[in-house]
Amino acid sequence: MQRSHELAPLSREHHVALEVALRLRRTTADDADAVRAAFLEFFEDEAREHFRAEEELLLPAFARHAPADDPDVVRVLVEHVEIRRRAADLAAGPAGVEELHELGELLNGHVRHEERTLFPRVEAALSDGELAALGAVLSAEGGAHRPPRR
Repeated sequence: MQRSHELAPLSREHHVALEVALRLRRTTADDADAVRAAFLEFFEDEAREHFRAEEELLLPAFARHAPADDPDVVRVLVEHVEIRRRAADLAAGPAGVEELHELGELLNGHVRHEERTLFPRVEAALSDGELAALGAVLSAEGGAHRPPRR
């Protein structure tokens, strides 16, 4: 399914997140430290800002059309908290391969849920004007940071 022009900045960032998730899911004992470091760099350089854009711009726009306790909204917020918690744990010290695999699965599932379920609902719920306004803000904000491309 083609993403709307307005939500495309978030989808492009999701592509990077899926690359990071795949690397986490494929990590071995030999590369666990490098994969951990790459995730932490991604989290600091990209994911924090991405989460903020979703939480402060996308979800409030959607909440005009769906209850704030909508299951898709709740899932996104809870998963953001869990990913942040895991990032803090990784920043505090080394991680085992299993822990990195679990984070990769969580990140992959999170992005897929947003792309396959939440974003289509947002696109359907918002009027053309609301979607255009949201897209303008997302595009302007997206120009302020660049996802790491490794």
